[in-house]
Amino acid sequence: QLYSTEETKQVLRLSLTEFSLPKFYLLFGISKVKSAAVIAFRSSYRDRSFSPGSYERETFALSSLETVTEALLEIMEACMRDIPTCKWLDQWTELAQKFAFQYNPSLQPRALVVFGCISKRVSHGQIKQIIRILSKGLESCLKGPDNYNSQVLIEATVIALTKLQPLLNK
Repeated sequence: QLYSTEETKQVLRLSLTEFSLPKFYLLFGISKVKSAAVIAFRSSYRDRSFSPGSYERETFALSSLETVTEALLEIMEACMRDIPTCKWLDQWTELAQKFAFQYNPSLQPRALVVFGCISKRVSHGQIKQIIRILSKGLESCLKGPDNYNSQVLIEATVIALTKLQPLLNK
């Protein structure tokens, strides 16, 4: 039986209400729908016209990811106060770090942003790795300024470094 304080329940209620607002649809990349449930629960047997390519995909900005991550972190931290042995944040941080330092043009920038937002401590070695990633992104941009992936990677490293810098020792 999960016991939640009234404060935690209030945070969960407010978060659910906030996530249901149209402004959050944009953050999740689904602003062109009347209801998020319409997209989330559509199935191929109910709606034959739906296929992965049948709707226009919206871009998911890294600043949106930052906002969503911070909102999810607030929910997680509220729940963790009621569960003394909870390791959710440690596991999430470990996964974000794993993907942040592993080359993958689709996942790495997102993982860097998430890692920067949720980390509670950071080592100088991790900062060095992020700076190396930034350096590689800058090199790639110099070779061809049309390289969108490099620009996204640079933006992600700047967001991550901005979030992590206050965690460094003086």
